[in-house]
Formats: sequence, C-alpha cells, structure tokens
Amino acid sequence: MENELGFLSQMFDTLYLFPEELEEIEIPEEELVDENKEEKKIEKTLEAPIVLPKKVIKKQLPTDYYGENKRNIVIFIEHSGIDIFRSKEFQLLLKILGALQLTLQEVAVINVLEQKDNLPKLIEKLSPKYYLYFINRNESPISGDEVPKYVPTEIDSLPAVAADSLSKLLLDVEKKRNLWMALKSLFDL
Repeated sequence: MENELGFLSQMFDTLYLFPEELEEIEIPEEELVDENKEEKKIEKTLEAPIVLPKKVIKKQLPTDYYGENKRNIVIFIEHSGIDIFRSKEFQLLLKILGALQLTLQEVAVINVLEQKDNLPKLIEKLSPKYYLYFINRNESPISGDEVPKYVPTEIDSLPAVAADSLSKLLLDVEKKRNLWMALKSLFDL
C-alpha cells in the first residue's frame, strides 16, 4: 500500500484518501507539521490578496502559411489531413529544418492544396530567397515549369530544391539521403 501511495504521490499533486485507507497508513510527524505551516501561509495570503495585472500578448498568426518567414525561405508541401501539426509528415519537416539549423519561425510553409488560388499573391507578400518543394507533381505550383527532383537548381528564378512529398519521404531512406545531399549543396553546408 505504501509503495502504491509513493507512486501515486509522484503522479498527482493532491492525493485524497478515504477514511478506511487512513487507518492502514502511518504518516511521519514531520509531514504533518509541514502541512500545518503551509495552511498558515495560505491563510496569511488570503488575508491580503495581491492582484497583479496580466500581460496579454496578442499576435495574429497568418492563416495562409505556417511559420514567420524570417529568412525568406518558402517551403511548398502537400498535406490533405486535418491537423498538420500532429502529422508524421510535419515532424519530418521539422527534422529537416533542424538539420539545416532552421526553425519554423525562419521559414514559411505553404500547403499547396489549401492555397492553389492564392499562390501568386502569397509569393509576392513573402518575397522568398529560396524555394523548397515537397510535392508529388513534377512541376512548379507557381509557374507550371518542370521541376527536377533532388538536384539543387533554379526554379521560378530562385535557388531551389524539389523532392517528393513528405509522406513519400517518410518511407524511403534513399530519397532522404538524396534530399540531404541536395540541401547541403543549396545552403553550402
């Protein structure tokens, strides 16, 4: 019973015991004294409550892309699921960014399936310096030009690397290796 209570006390902040369980447990006197001290502290703070103003930071996140685009790197993905942030594909993308020593704040991730009609305006707004494509098609979603995959190249007048979709990359180690070689070349790593 004591081992169970030790485990439970680590799992929960407050542990409630029923009277029939209390008969079997011996509580050291030091713990009882500490509880009394804490109750007195609580009573003192209740007498003179101090109200501190809360700071609320409201930051409107863009709904047409993910990230903050601080380094002007635009990443095109195709994701048809509901919750992109919990997907294995998004976790893979975060690992790729980490390998490039980038964070989500430094890039703009555009889901091509959601932004088909809005792409030209969005690209103009983001003013990218690099493109990364993780799409199934072999053509640019912007211009329709053919896109060679796993080769650092220039696509739509910017340095770029195109690869298969993140869901295909998840399953193929060789494609991940090819992608890494192309990204190292593109970003001079």
